[in-house]
Amino acid sequence: MPTHEPLWPWQKAPARPSLVRLGQGHTARAWILNLVQLGHWLTSLAVLSVAWAAFRQADVLEGQLGTRWQVFTLLISILLPTATSVAPILTHAREQWQLTPPAGVNGCSDGHDPVLRSLAYRLLFSGLTLSQLLLTLAVFGPRPALVALVLLLCLVVVAGPSRPLVPWRHAGVLLIPISLPLALAMGASVVLSAAAYWQLLAPGLDQAGWPESLALLPLVCSGAGGALEATQAETTYNQWWHLVAVLVLSGGSLLYALLLALAS
Repeated sequence: MPTHEPLWPWQKAPARPSLVRLGQGHTARAWILNLVQLGHWLTSLAVLSVAWAAFRQADVLEGQLGTRWQVFTLLISILLPTATSVAPILTHAREQWQLTPPAGVNGCSDGHDPVLRSLAYRLLFSGLTLSQLLLTLAVFGPRPALVALVLLLCLVVVAGPSRPLVPWRHAGVLLIPISLPLALAMGASVVLSAAAYWQLLAPGLDQAGWPESLALLPLVCSGAGGALEATQAETTYNQWWHLVAVLVLSGGSLLYALLLALAS
């Protein structure tokens, strides 16, 4: 654990001994970690491009969705992930952008704080789940059955138990350190948001002569980025995988902005 913050933001601590032992010390050079840091901030800028695309098309979207409050709900669903992404960014900044094994596991004494990682994951997954539920409400409107389901899932997110945890492990480390009820709620929100993306984007893409299947690309990129983070970056501790994961996430947001412009 670094004992003090560097003077300049581009200065990074030397590779941790745990990374050197794993043969990944060369991927934790300062310039690589600076790219990783920049990539995380670019995810926020990419999300803002989606918000701008929706804002520019607000009148068209109101006609498509039905009411102005649905457009507002859509904008909140777009921006909410930016707020919740502060938690993992803060965690990475505390570790000076080096992904390492958790401290206390397999003899690692210089690894990350597993409690802080768990809290960051919980906040991030909660925000993403709420974002996808808001997207569903924005697209389909306040149908009684849908509102009841969304409220039930929101209750699981904000007041559900913190255990049991998702049991997937690699080398004794939890891959996704969140509760099983939260993971199930997020899974349900993914299914709902897939239908919402299709309803929001597919008709306009079809009219513009583009394949309707492109409507699901933002959701696919979001899932792919998260999967790369959990199964590659946080198991191999190769910092390049960390960069690839956030670039895939940013790519999904940029595609969302483009598809909104094409479909509206």
